[in-house]
Amino acid sequence: MLEFDRGMPTETERFTVLEVARQVASQMVPINANFSFFSTTPIVEEDLRQYVHEPVAALPPGLVKILPKVGLLLVPFLEETSGRSPALVAFDQPEPARSLAAIEVFVDERPTIAVATSGIDMSEYHYTFYDAISSIVVRRAPASLITGFTELLREEIDNHVHGEVREESWAAKQKYLHRSAGNGKRESTLWKSYLEQSLRDTLTLFLHGICCDIDVEAGPRQLASRYIRKRLELCKTVFPLPEGYALFPEQVRKRK
Repeated sequence: MLEFDRGMPTETERFTVLEVARQVASQMVPINANFSFFSTTPIVEEDLRQYVHEPVAALPPGLVKILPKVGLLLVPFLEETSGRSPALVAFDQPEPARSLAAIEVFVDERPTIAVATSGIDMSEYHYTFYDAISSIVVRRAPASLITGFTELLREEIDNHVHGEVREESWAAKQKYLHRSAGNGKRESTLWKSYLEQSLRDTLTLFLHGICCDIDVEAGPRQLASRYIRKRLELCKTVFPLPEGYALFPEQVRKRK
């Protein structure tokens, strides 16, 4: 069991994520050379394995190499604030409109990812974790990934391919497609936003698929499977999988 050395929040106290992250920075427990974690509430070994060790172990080694040192802060709930302050660590479930799944803050320039653990199933938690990691990766992505992914997106746009892998990238795509005609600066800005969001969402799907058995649900806004596969194959080429892991069903083999 881990607890704050002092000032442990209670249900009647309200601390920002940044305040908590700063307070526990020296108490973070190392997972490997890149990751450490802290839980604000007691956590049993089995949950610790699923929340921390399994998702971290499934990260491709090449991807881990480009990451900075990352802190993982496990909290019951995260509550969005209306001001400039970061989200609050909450011990009671916030209203749905104010509830957050994860947020990134920086302590001495080191990213710390706070993730809510209560009220979500493990698959949702893993998706949230990998989405936060993907956000960091996009900021540090190697040129080979950016160039290859740009070519894939341009090919999709030129062929009028419908859909995206997630709602956020779908919205960014629609903004780009409906850009102001002749406004090159606006087009460039919207393209950059779409590229980054689409890459983030694709990386999230890629990482989640390595760790867990997941299905891509069909829907009116879903990108066709053949295009998703081309994106995932690119990610796999740039970031080869950890030994014993598989991404596609035909590659499944016993994990060591």
